[in-house]
Amino acid sequence: MLETRKRKLVQTLWTEGSLSRWELHQRTGITPNRVGNTADALIQDGVLRECTPSVLGAGRPRVPLEIDPARRHIIGLALMPGKAEVCRLGLRGTIIGQPVEQEVTDPVKLVGIAATLLSKMKSNKALGVGVSVTGFVDPLERTIIFSSALAGGPSTTLDPVYDAAGSLPVVLENDMHALAARWLLTHRADQKHDVLLVWIGDGRLGAAMLIDGKPNGGCTIGANDLGHSKFPIATRKCFCGHTGCLERIVSTDFLHDRDLASRSAKSTASHPKGTLTERIALFNKAGVDPSLDEIMTYLAFSLSNAVNFVRPHRVVLVSDFNRNNVFGESLAQMARALVLPAIAERVQFDFWDQPSRGSAETAAWLGMAEFLYGGWKEEPVTPSRSIAAARS
Repeated sequence: MLETRKRKLVQTLWTEGSLSRWELHQRTGITPNRVGNTADALIQDGVLRECTPSVLGAGRPRVPLEIDPARRHIIGLALMPGKAEVCRLGLRGTIIGQPVEQEVTDPVKLVGIAATLLSKMKSNKALGVGVSVTGFVDPLERTIIFSSALAGGPSTTLDPVYDAAGSLPVVLENDMHALAARWLLTHRADQKHDVLLVWIGDGRLGAAMLIDGKPNGGCTIGANDLGHSKFPIATRKCFCGHTGCLERIVSTDFLHDRDLASRSAKSTASHPKGTLTERIALFNKAGVDPSLDEIMTYLAFSLSNAVNFVRPHRVVLVSDFNRNNVFGESLAQMARALVLPAIAERVQFDFWDQPSRGSAETAAWLGMAEFLYGGWKEEPVTPSRSIAAARS
């Protein structure tokens, strides 16, 4: 989306806020003349704007530059179970206008409806498109491989979406990598740290792995497919066709099933009532809600297994469950206790109350990540390049 010099200026302004041309020269090492020419080009492109001049002592007034929040934007398109949603995200991370969504009763029509929404949202002010899909996607083949959005149906081409995008660059990833992009950019995180980001909802659970600030698309154990970790325990059937999936355990259905099993076994334990979210909100210590304790045990075991396997610097637990600090901290402590000692000493657990995993806004952050840093958009390797690499 951006040439190297332009990207360096935009990255610096993104992380540090408004800076003058001279300050950009000092931060980036780019010569003053090239900073001036590059900045002028970015202003002409609608990416940057000049702020009100400020006078600091003698000499010419300082004219700060900043990323323009409204003239250009990234389009976000999310394909989810039962609906498609599209929006515009300004270059400073704020929504422009209102997101547009459409319900989809027939999963077969999802891609066509998403392409139509994108066509209507597209304009000459857009710089790129971020597309997120629940489940597994193949960015090189432009295909949904397996997704709850398609009710677990056969793989489906996304060519209509790419056709609707036209000449705009498209970044396609699953919804967890989109959420990881959003976390990475909004938290100004150190891209040198490997991050395991885990999203937890009622009956839905996913994860993404960031290595050097980029998504790792090849890891399924302990990262991208964490929600489908299998346990030898009876649960409701998952959309993947199996039972025992972690995301079926971390659910209101499982919670109530365990309550019922306890009552059938004439257990003396009493159980609070309510959904998983409601009971997590009431959590204050282990031993009060045995069914919830069991869910936490399976979840902590899965998290520790993931950490032991991928060995990240940071684990980010993303959930509205984190609104109960006691629950979040208790879960992290349980998981840390099961992590290998050498890893437990250095891994950091963080919490993010951000439930909008599958939204178009989150999808747009994929395009923002590509715009600011590059490398999120997969490029196909041609046979000639593969052969040359093999011979070198």
